[in-house]
Amino acid sequence: MSLSLEDRASLFEIKWAQQKTGDEIAVLNSRIDAQRDDLKGILDQITILASRIDSLQSLTPVPSAASEPPLSPARAASSVARKRFGRSKSEGPVSVGGAPVIAAPKTAEP
Repeated sequence: MSLSLEDRASLFEIKWAQQKTGDEIAVLNSRIDAQRDDLKGILDQITILASRIDSLQSLTPVPSAASEPPLSPARAASSVARKRFGRSKSEGPVSVGGAPVIAAPKTAEP
């Protein structure tokens, strides 16, 4: 059985289209594989970062009201000085409530 010239041309075009489609599918599959590899790498990085965050959070204790942080040496010395000499008295007007205080001009005493 012999094919007509028109049938042979159609058959050639179909085979060519199949080959082209097969090549395109192979390219798409390789791109999908590359993206899967990238996603796996990203997932691995996220897993590592999440474990680091968990370990850092477990190392940092949550401060409670019962435990006071120790005073720094400068604050400890300041505390001792305050106890020894008492609080200093301020001179002049003092603001109560945060409003600015304008001092009255000093007058000469007679």
